[in-house]
Amino acid sequence: MHIAVFLTTLMLLSTLPVHNQTDSLSKGTSPSYVPANLQSYKLYLDSPNETVNGDGMITTKEPSGSHEEASAVGGLDFRSAEMFNDLWIYGQGSSNDQIELKVYLKFEGPDGSTADLTMVLESDNDEISSETLELDDPCESGGLIGQGGDCSWTPSEVFFSISSDGFKIEKGSQIKLSIDASVTCQTGGQGGIGGGGDGCELTIAYGDVEQTPGTSHLELKANALSDSSVKVHRPGMLWTEPEVTEWEPYQWVENRDIEFTIDVRSAFGRDDIQRVELDLTKPSGTNSASSDFPKLFEDDDLRLDNNGLVGNFTWTYPEGIAPGQYNLTLQVTDVQGHVLTYSHMGLQFVDHGIDLSLPVGTSDTLLYAPGQQSSVDFQIRHTGAQGNPVNVVMEVPPNTFPSSWSDPLWDRPEGYELSDGGAFAKPILTIETPEADLSDAPELLEVFARAYAENENGLSVEVAVERILLDMEEVGVYANPRVSLYEDEAHQKQIADSERPEAFDSSLSHYIDSEENGVYFMDVYNAGFDTDTFRIELDIIEDGWRYNVFDNTTGTSLFDAETGEYVTPDIASHEILTMKVEVTPPSSRDDADITMINGEIYSRGDSDRKAEFFFTVHRTFGILAEVFADSDGGDLGTIGPISPTDSATFDIRITDSTDEIGERRWMIVNPARLDENTEVNPAYAAWNFEITDSNGSNAIVATLGANQTFEIEMNVQINGQIEAGNHTIYLRIKEEVVDDDEELRYFDLPLIIKIEEIVTPNNIIVQQKTSTSAFLPSQTKSIEYLVKNNNNIPLDIVITASAPSGWDVKMKTNNVQIGANFVILTVPAFSQDEFTMDFTSPESIRTGEELTVEFEVTPMDEEVPYPLEFKQEERFKFATTCDGFFNCVSSQVLNPSTPTIGLYFGLALVLFIAIYRKGAQSTSGMAVWEEELDLIDSEEEEKSLDIPPPIETEDDFDDDLELIEELEDL
Repeated sequence: MHIAVFLTTLMLLSTLPVHNQTDSLSKGTSPSYVPANLQSYKLYLDSPNETVNGDGMITTKEPSGSHEEASAVGGLDFRSAEMFNDLWIYGQGSSNDQIELKVYLKFEGPDGSTADLTMVLESDNDEISSETLELDDPCESGGLIGQGGDCSWTPSEVFFSISSDGFKIEKGSQIKLSIDASVTCQTGGQGGIGGGGDGCELTIAYGDVEQTPGTSHLELKANALSDSSVKVHRPGMLWTEPEVTEWEPYQWVENRDIEFTIDVRSAFGRDDIQRVELDLTKPSGTNSASSDFPKLFEDDDLRLDNNGLVGNFTWTYPEGIAPGQYNLTLQVTDVQGHVLTYSHMGLQFVDHGIDLSLPVGTSDTLLYAPGQQSSVDFQIRHTGAQGNPVNVVMEVPPNTFPSSWSDPLWDRPEGYELSDGGAFAKPILTIETPEADLSDAPELLEVFARAYAENENGLSVEVAVERILLDMEEVGVYANPRVSLYEDEAHQKQIADSERPEAFDSSLSHYIDSEENGVYFMDVYNAGFDTDTFRIELDIIEDGWRYNVFDNTTGTSLFDAETGEYVTPDIASHEILTMKVEVTPPSSRDDADITMINGEIYSRGDSDRKAEFFFTVHRTFGILAEVFADSDGGDLGTIGPISPTDSATFDIRITDSTDEIGERRWMIVNPARLDENTEVNPAYAAWNFEITDSNGSNAIVATLGANQTFEIEMNVQINGQIEAGNHTIYLRIKEEVVDDDEELRYFDLPLIIKIEEIVTPNNIIVQQKTSTSAFLPSQTKSIEYLVKNNNNIPLDIVITASAPSGWDVKMKTNNVQIGANFVILTVPAFSQDEFTMDFTSPESIRTGEELTVEFEVTPMDEEVPYPLEFKQEERFKFATTCDGFFNCVSSQVLNPSTPTIGLYFGLALVLFIAIYRKGAQSTSGMAVWEEELDLIDSEEEEKSLDIPPPIETEDDFDDDLELIEELEDL
């Protein structure tokens, strides 16, 4: 017994701190007060998860079932998840300055060993406080504590000192607890500080600590739920919009919806929140406002939004709810049982209130016409509580209308008495316009309803005011009607609208069985100022189709036998009349199965006023097919624009629309083999149509019973040259076998593939058709050219010719045209056209010359040229010649070519040299001759001798031969 008491005392003493704490840090600005609604929290040390880094996690959830332990030598790091919002933490005790850490540890080692255990509490890397435990009583496994006894987990308590003003953990930061041990192990002189040596260890236990009823945890005070709140709005309003806290007991039911939006926040995150409850109590404060409260939010009612749990609850309060102040509270409970009660300002159900609106079916646009009287009905309702009468005065602000207009008149200018909540009246406003220009009329009409009631002093005071705005629109006495067409009487499937024709595909088929009538419902709206009747015409393009029009209310045909027209009864201004239109398909198989109907509705008050709409009907014979999906995001059954090399995919549902017993086999005809396709465009036969069923097998036959369906996929691979634009391909479903006395039943499904326009550079070919010989002077030749457009759209092509100087060019497309140096051709896609060029040579040309005519080819895009890279240049070469010796010689003389000019120059040079040489020799001979004469004279004088003949030297003869050879070379 004494030993047990001693051991127990020793264990308790070992948990006392023996070292003073360090100074704590302060982060952020401390509040000047301690909140009154602080809660005591235990933050448990538990095993880590994938969202938190560190050796362990700090959490508000109490660990269960999982024991964890780790050596403190070398350090341990426990972290919380990041804070979802700012959190102020405080200590416990009367001064709120002590945060307690209870930690289970085990110090193992020989007797005499010591350890220092340092614990630091941080926010991220900012220290809050730290403590150090000095341990000198190790236990040794197999013996008593300190004396070789068994070791068990020992709880130790550490108190961190912090400021009494608390400490802020900022949003996005973590609470961090660092534990680090240094051990001095006594092993007969072995060991040392830090590692502890063999047999020394300091271990920390966390999670659900084994063989103990406790846990390792921090104890502190905080209010992690303090940012939770609730707001009150009308449905559809935003959180940031001003709250609506005043409500009226007798509002219309569509205005009695209150939307409560809760924003529940715990700094520790979503998992810390256990229960969320909203309560609205009566003015007495004892009971909830209705059986809908308190409202408990389930997990599915809440969503994570901006780090908070957000939920909505819409409550329709009962008509006639008692007036007064209703208290609204939001109660949030976390996993540790802490309860935050958020008290809202509450809701006020008022004694007095009014609603100003237009009666159902009344337009919010006031129509007026010159010299006419306009009126509009309003509706006012007492929305306050029972037993609180009010007098409502209607008002149009002064100077709303021009001075030339009459003052607006109310049917009861003194006001409308509404005795109790829920009472209502229908004021009527009348406005008379002058017979004049009304361009100065206001665009808006502002109307006020002011409610007055007696106060406690018996005085009439204004207790409520409502305003409404109406558009004002000048119209003629008669106006274009507005027509809407529906496939069903409930007006859920609209197929045409005269005011919004672009909203509906008029080419979309609406199916009619060959043995039945198609039934449609047409609304005609009189947009004019006066009552009017309307003439109905349905223009059906194809033969054999018929129609009839009935008053949908009475079932009476609207056909007027006297006029032979369909005429509506009177339709008041801004009223709608619904008519039933029956369309009967043709009985002859030779008539078209598909036709478009053009509907025209004329005002009989003014025949120039009309509405127009279009829709398509499609006759069926017990079988039909529809596209329910395709490879394009536009209208079903229409794909594109796509490239001519692309493919298109249609998902098609085939339906047997008969009511016959048994099954029928329906053949699926490949569109490439359907004459109705290839006769329109033979290129469709080259397209590849792959038709498969849901298993990917080729689909050839659909075996169906009454009202059964069969789904196929058709992939279309476009091949060959195909023009841009819409291409309608028909997929035919036909009966496989018919009796001899029956006609084949079939269905043609139109599918539209749009091919995109593609124009590529150098894709226009210009070829010369006419072969030409060389040109003589002043000769004109007509040369034909072929222009091929290899693009997939028609093109306007401008071809301009540039010819050598002196040559004349005239281009034309027919013999009637005068011609110019350019020509414009419109060439269809993948087609060709021709033009003629009259090419005339000048009077004087050189023979044997080669010349070039250059064509500039420019494609046009709606009178605007394509970019420069689309321009082409084509060159064509021609030659010249001469006719007859004289013409050839004269052409070279008068207009010599370059070789001829060279010849002339060479001859002139040779001639010059010859003359020069001849002159030099002649001068030398004369000198000799004169000397000889002188000599002869002297000899005659001296002797009487005869004169010898002239002597030619050999050099003179050689010079002559040389000149002849040079001339021959030339």
